[in-house]
Amino acid sequence: MFDRRDDRSMTRTAGTVLVADDDSGIRSLYQCWLGAFDEVRTAADGVAALERLDGDVDVVVLDREMPGKDGVDVARELDRLELDPAVVMISGVEPDVDLLDIPVDDYLRKPVTGEVVVERVERAVAAAESSPRHRRLVALDTRRRVVEAAVPRHRFVDDPTYQRALERLDREGWTVDDARVSVPPAADATGEEPRATVGPFDAGSRDPRQ
Repeated sequence: MFDRRDDRSMTRTAGTVLVADDDSGIRSLYQCWLGAFDEVRTAADGVAALERLDGDVDVVVLDREMPGKDGVDVARELDRLELDPAVVMISGVEPDVDLLDIPVDDYLRKPVTGEVVVERVERAVAAAESSPRHRRLVALDTRRRVVEAAVPRHRFVDDPTYQRALERLDREGWTVDDARVSVPPAADATGEEPRATVGPFDAGSRDPRQ
């Protein structure tokens, strides 16, 4: 599923990353891939991740399904904390519309490559340095794109959660555009920006319900 050779020779990258996954092999693999960052901490479950968190952590790489406290619970607890690091969730779970209500900055479906993980974590470091308002709008826009790319259109297009997300992004469209300057949309595993139905806040877009 994962290739240990898929890492990159990189110069030192600023930032501290906390990896939380109950699979020790995956923790070691992510630690290897992310080795160019200033520090990579690991935790075997959600409780340990919260215990290892402090003000130095810029990004949490979070598995969704873990024993005890799962990744969704950890993400929601992190969202309430004053520290509030960026969160990249990497999971074998196919994303659904409920992702829009999970406070993560990015969502990747396993299996993943080292190149994509490093790119998304670097992007999350940039997100963590932007204003909270910009970061949250970009995160919602990213989750919206993931849902549109992964979920059959008929299942999300009239969903109230999806409609609320579109309305917020439409209402703050200029702010979203400004936020994208500092934190651009994530590329997918092929390196391309996701080609998904766009919301009404995007210039020249149409209502996806049509």
